[in-house]
Amino acid sequence: MIYFDNASTTKICESSLKYINEFSVNNFYNPSSIYKQGADNKKEIDAVKSIIAKTLGVEFKDNIIFTGSATEANNIAIQGSIKKNFGKLLFTEGEHPSVYNTASYLKNKGFNVEFIKLNKNGEADFDDFAKQITENTSFISVMHVNNETGAINNLDKFIELKKNICPNAIFHSDGVQAFGKLKYALNNDIDLYSISAHKIYGPKGIGALYIKNKNKINPIIFGGGQEYNLRSGTENIASITGFKGAVEEISYNSDNVKAIRDYVIKNLEGDFKINGNGSPYILSISYKGINGETIVHMLEENNILISRGSACSGSKVGNRILSSMGLPNDYVKGSIRLSFSKNNTIEEAKIVTQKLNECVSKLKGM
Repeated sequence: MIYFDNASTTKICESSLKYINEFSVNNFYNPSSIYKQGADNKKEIDAVKSIIAKTLGVEFKDNIIFTGSATEANNIAIQGSIKKNFGKLLFTEGEHPSVYNTASYLKNKGFNVEFIKLNKNGEADFDDFAKQITENTSFISVMHVNNETGAINNLDKFIELKKNICPNAIFHSDGVQAFGKLKYALNNDIDLYSISAHKIYGPKGIGALYIKNKNKINPIIFGGGQEYNLRSGTENIASITGFKGAVEEISYNSDNVKAIRDYVIKNLEGDFKINGNGSPYILSISYKGINGETIVHMLEENNILISRGSACSGSKVGNRILSSMGLPNDYVKGSIRLSFSKNNTIEEAKIVTQKLNECVSKLKGM
């Protein structure tokens, strides 16, 4: 089996498995318990926060809270920030469904929500951002790396304009496809940054949210007051330490995945377009006049797993992000996504490219 759908999820690494086993079987104690074993696990959680904070380039572990997923982290960041007297809320059209659908929900609730257009490369259109941002803007969310196309947004550029126009506006970024892959120290003016473990060889069901000022966030989940009363619920010590294992293996060496991506692009055949050109980990391809879903299933029959795009919207018709980039409908229908990991090889890329070309040729001949 060749797995080229790593933007959806990744194979868990050995370090994560080691920690998960240790804190599921031996040190399984509730971190909120007052006896020593519970207190020790609480210290372990704090240690993991320190490691993540250091990786993000921030100083304090207390700026990190753990969540059940990046989707939850995004919801806490957005819904926990919202106040009744908020002015304009700006989101990009390229956001993950956990951000985009939350924004749409708020718009339906009567908030002044507007969306920033995408340019042809899949990046948030800075000129459109400059037109829409006002002194009355209260919240801005700009994804760091797009999960569909790999397009990278220059967060510092957006933040600089935000500082000049509406310095008190809250700035959030979904950093799921950037964290552990793109070396970036958080700009001091980023208020909220969401990350996930299972995109970097950690366990599913654990995410985290960087919060610059916890006093500006209200909880959206209520309970026992864990995570500074911002995310109540018994701490998932096994997955949190599994997250640590994944972070400990971060290398930022993307030469291997870049070589794979470059090989695929160079050896593709047929009438296709490359959508976006940023992260080496993601390759979005669109074929004219071919159904992308058919390609996915044909490759599956050859023990090759790819996707049409985001797993969170894989069953939906069309592609919101590609359409926002101005891609014609006949290319949108023929879109597929290949996404790579440190575990993939050039030999796999050769097989996938050959089989992909064969599938396209067969479909074109029908």
